[in-house]
Amino acid sequence: MSPDPKDSIAPTPRERELMMLIARGLQNKNIAYELKISENTVRAHIGNIMRKYRLQNRTQIAIAFALHAAPLSLRRDLARPDRHPQAPKPA
Repeated sequence: MSPDPKDSIAPTPRERELMMLIARGLQNKNIAYELKISENTVRAHIGNIMRKYRLQNRTQIAIAFALHAAPLSLRRDLARPDRHPQAPKPA
């Protein structure tokens, strides 16, 4: 049995960025704004990630990122209210 590609192929830095932003719940237009790329480019990157890791949807991308790519940095990022513009600021 051949190894699972998800286990042997590391994401590129750009794929990691996209996966992190998807895990944070950003929509394509917000990801495009953050990365200064077009929405079409975001969709292309997402399609590439799904094919590369045999994923079916954005939720699976977020889970793959959380479990395998950077669980500590994700927790740190999500714990910082200043990283979430829609979150109310502490009084």
